[in-house]
Amino acid sequence: MAEKTNHFVLVHGICNGAWCWYKLVPLLKSLGHRVTALDMSSSGVDPKRVDQITSFSDYIRPLMEFMESLPQHEKVVLVGHSY
Repeated sequence: MAEKTNHFVLVHGICNGAWCWYKLVPLLKSLGHRVTALDMSSSGVDPKRVDQITSFSDYIRPLMEFMESLPQHEKVVLVGHSY
């Protein structure tokens, strides 16, 4: 019987970027899981400047766009790091 795999969506905390998951991503992938680590607006490699982010909605736009791009019934394990 095949083991169940999940799709983990990793969201970094303040003053971080997707890079903060660099140890966890290969571990999850080695277990056969799908992993997506995102940069929030003005974080990591996202090109926006911090003065362009005027609301929490602006900040989480990359996450929302990614979630909206998933197939309608796909479930993910959403993992958030401190805010």
